[in-house]
Formats: sequence, C-alpha cells, structure tokens
Amino acid sequence: MLFDVASFPDYGKLSGRSTDEMIAGARVEVAPYKKNPADFVLWKPSTPELPGWDSPWGRGRPGWHIECSAMAAAHLGDTIDIHAGGNDLMFPHHENEIAQSRCAHDGKTFARFWLHNGMLTFGGAKMSKSVGNVKQLHALLDKHPPEALRYALLSAHYRQPLDWSETLIEQSIATLDRLYGTLRDLAAYDVAPTVTTQDINDALDDDLNTPAALASLNGLAAEARHLLENEPKPFSDAANAELRRIKADLLGCGELLGLLQQDPETWFKRGSEHVDAAHVESLIEARRIARAARDFARADAIRGELAALGVAIEDGPQGTRWKAANP
Repeated sequence: MLFDVASFPDYGKLSGRSTDEMIAGARVEVAPYKKNPADFVLWKPSTPELPGWDSPWGRGRPGWHIECSAMAAAHLGDTIDIHAGGNDLMFPHHENEIAQSRCAHDGKTFARFWLHNGMLTFGGAKMSKSVGNVKQLHALLDKHPPEALRYALLSAHYRQPLDWSETLIEQSIATLDRLYGTLRDLAAYDVAPTVTTQDINDALDDDLNTPAALASLNGLAAEARHLLENEPKPFSDAANAELRRIKADLLGCGELLGLLQQDPETWFKRGSEHVDAAHVESLIEARRIARAARDFARADAIRGELAALGVAIEDGPQGTRWKAANP
C-alpha cells in the first residue's frame, strides 16, 4: 500500500523541494504501480520468514516512515511540539511523516517546530559505519573530560556541520581551563548564579545560537580578567561589586549551557587520582623556598620532579597551582 503524494498539496513544504527535486531524490526506484515516483510505502507484504502482522491489506509490516508516525501518535499525541533529527532526514523521511500523520489526523499540525541538525564530519567526511570513522561516546569519555566534549559540540550551531578532531577537543579543554581559572580567581566572592547578561539569552533565543552564547560566556571571563589584572589593589567597592556580578553571571550562563558547574579545583585536579597530593604540595613549597633563596637550579629541578609525576604547575598572584599534566 502506497501514499499518493499528489493527494497532499503541502508535500515538499518542509524541505522546500520542487516536484522535480523530490522525484530525483526519491529513494525507492520508480515502479509501474506508482502514480508518482515519490509515492512511498505505508504497508508492505511480508514473506513467511519475515516479521509480519495480519491486516486488511494482507500479512505485512509497516513501512519505515509509518513506524515513526505511529510511535509519535501513540506516545506524544496527534500534534507534537518539537521534532528533531539529522538534516539528511528532512527529505523524504520527515516529509513523509508529515503527509501521512496529517492525513490520518484530519489535517492537524504534526510538529510545531522542526530542529534539523548538521552532521559530524571527520576530515570533511561524514561519520559512517561503512567508512569506519565512527566515534563511540564511551571511548571518548574514557579519554577526555565530558564537559570538554559538550563544549566542543556547542561550539558549532546545531544546524551546521561540525568537523570533529582531537584539535577541537584540545581547544575546548584549553578554553574551559581559562573559564575555570577565572572562577578560581574569583573564589573569594560568594554568589548565587544569575543571568543578567542579555546577550546570552538573546543568543539562545535565536534558534539556539550556542556559538554566540559561548562567545558571551568567554566575554564575561575576559571582563573579569581585565578587572583582576588592572584594577588598583585593594579593589574598590565598585570593582568588588562588578566582580561579584560577573562571577554570578558566569555560573548562571554556564548553567544554561551545562558548563562550569564543577568546583574549579575539581576541574583542574581531574586525572590526578594517581598523584599523591600531599607530596606534590610539599614539592611546591620546597620550590617556593628555593626561588625565594634565588636557587633557581633547585627550583627548576623540582619542576622537573613534578613533571615526572604527571603534574603541571602554574605560577600566579595567588601562588603556585597545580593540575594533572595530561588529564
């Protein structure tokens, strides 16, 4: 049993395709029993060895497209709020879902909003089992911080393709290092998360423009860094108030994106479970004493000892901080 696409005037409206384009893009070959090459299967016969059910049209099974419409109607109702999927499914799959669902439900809207995401690519090639460039999430999580993977995925608009690479993940980790570093430098300010920065709301309201939202988040951190590095010490009441506002916004805006919700020290100490923290702290103190005595050879030797332990150190106004070198 086939759906006659000519009977549904709005067919092709979602993808914006003309009749000629739809005929050229039809996945199934043109068969003599079709009125239109774009007509698609609603119910297909099953041979004895295949799954099948009795029906008014004989023993068979639903076509691919009707399966999705049936599940949506059974679990979400005649009209659903949001339908998402890859942009490669817009035609013919989603066009077919719309046609059969609206015809089955007296013309009711099938989905109020459609969100079609771009593809992940690797070196410009689409992820594909046949090519062998599939990345499995559990393998990525074993190797990289989950938050860095999230940041990487948010770095491109969901409708656009994203080229996945180790470089992208490393860049995301470096950016999160800067953001968490800013929060660590603002540790003295006890604030509750807020969102007073309109830019990030505007970005997310604009078709989930996550790259723009991330730019706003990084802009907040840059504001804080500028104040921390350039304001006269001790900070004035006005500077302290601004730093409190920025930290609250960093936490609040981060929460909207699922970012920056860890304690900064937890972020920086990730991957250091094998490290003896007390021993590291004692080496850092010994290095501080050596530097104060201008024994730079000893200080450099201690840095080498720390590196051998898998520890990287960073000197700053708040003293020397450490993290796992290759988390």
